Amino acid sequence: MLFSSAPQQERPRELKGGGHLLGETAEHFFSEGTVGQLLRACEAADWKTVKELVKAVDPASKPNPKVICAKASLVKQQATSGARQEYSDADDKTMRTDTFTLDGGYLVKIDMVFSAPTADVEGYHPKYFSELFEGLREAYGEPSKSYIEPVLDAYGAKHDAHRAEWMGKQDVITIIEQPGKNARTEIVVETLAERDRATKAPKTVNPLQ
Repeated sequence: MLFSSAPQQERPRELKGGGHLLGETAEHFFSEGTVGQLLRACEAADWKTVKELVKAVDPASKPNPKVICAKASLVKQQATSGARQEYSDADDKTMRTDTFTLDGGYLVKIDMVFSAPTADVEGYHPKYFSELFEGLREAYGEPSKSYIEPVLDAYGAKHDAHRAEWMGKQDVITIIEQPGKNARTEIVVETLAERDRATKAPKTVNPLQ
C-alpha cells in the first residue's frame, strides 16, 4: 500500500508516501528514510555509502559525494529553519520519482510520479494507473471527485486521461493519469493549505497583452 489510513472517526487520516508522513517536521524528515541514511553517511565521511545510495536511485550516474552531501546539508539547514524547500528521491526498480515539499518546518506535499512504459523492462516493476487507483479506493473509499479529460501525449496523439481526488478535512489526495507512449501516473498528497497556496498563486502574465 502506498498510504496508511487511520480510522476516520478517531483522528485525521495519516498519509504516507515515499517513506514520509505528510505533516511531519523537517527535522524528522531529514532523519528518516533514504535522506536520513544519506546525511548520516555524509556526517561520517562515508563516501562509498553515499555513492551506493545515489547509484541505487540512478545507476547511470557518476556522483560526486562531497557535492551531493553539501547540497543535501544545505536543503536540510534551510528547511529546518522554515524556508520552503524541495527534496527529490526515486525508486529505480519501480520507476518512481518522489518530490517532497517542506514549508514552515513541515512536510506539506508529497508528489509521486510512476513511469509506466508500454513494453516490459527486465528487472523493473512499474505500477500502472488502474493498480494505483484501486489501492487508493480500497484505502479511502470512492473518490470525492472523478472525471476523464482529453489530453495529448508527447507525440501529439489524443487520449482519455483519468483524474480523481479524495478530499479530507486537512488534506487532499489527487491521482492523475497521463496515458500514451510516455505513460505515467502522478499521485499528489498535500495539505489543504498547500492546495490553497497553489490555486491562489498569481497567473503568469502574457507580456504581449
